Amino acid sequence: MPYANVNGISLYYDMEGCGPPLILITGFGGDVGFWRRASEMLSKRFTLIKIDNRGAGNTLYNGRFTLDNIADDIVRLVDELGLGRVSLLGWSMGSHIAQKAALLMPERVTALVLVSSYRYRPSRFNYIVTSMIDAAEGGMPTEYFAKVLNCICYTEEFFKGREGAGKGVRSYGFRDLTGLRYQIEAMGASDMTDLARGIRVPTLLIHGSRDATVECEEGLRLSGSIPGCDAVVLEGAGHLIPADEYVPLAMGFIERCLARERGAE
Repeated sequence: MPYANVNGISLYYDMEGCGPPLILITGFGGDVGFWRRASEMLSKRFTLIKIDNRGAGNTLYNGRFTLDNIADDIVRLVDELGLGRVSLLGWSMGSHIAQKAALLMPERVTALVLVSSYRYRPSRFNYIVTSMIDAAEGGMPTEYFAKVLNCICYTEEFFKGREGAGKGVRSYGFRDLTGLRYQIEAMGASDMTDLARGIRVPTLLIHGSRDATVECEEGLRLSGSIPGCDAVVLEGAGHLIPADEYVPLAMGFIERCLARERGAE
């Protein structure tokens, strides 16, 4: 398994595909497996670098951390792998980290894509997650934690479709409850309300109109704070937007940014 020794941790990452480098940054509790469907589409055009954030997956770390720490892990990984200029695509918490990484290395970011993004962590999400962590530490199987998260990430139409087709909804247990608590604490300590105005790279924000985790209006407020940010609202989509809906938009945006760079050379 590939690890990079950066900032005193062992950062787990996965690479596949060919073409210009694109770093994928997942959300709360996620790991590189989150990007399975998106990778099938994106790896045909880009070299994908997927990471496990501190607090989840296979990354080895010690103690509490901030989202700024994770953003700097990404910057150091870009150095370690000699990637040069990269594009960043983040979902939910990962999009918040991507904003911070873009601020740390603006001269090396070709395009920034923010999916289901926000300026600061929603209070309702914090309430749900901390309650579930408490319950899981008290003995509740973590599979039920994932089921609750599914309820706020997917739409009614999604559940109705699965029910009508006689199919279940995939959920999986979390391994590192301490890491999840560290992640939610790090989310609560981070606010991009003022910092987002300093982002100076081409940015696309994609948000679902029926996002129950981060209201669509919050995503649009963020896009309005980032100079020149393009925003696309996907009608009927929830927080966890299907890859088939957002990946073509992200791919087209990144390729246009790359074309502008080539034209400027």
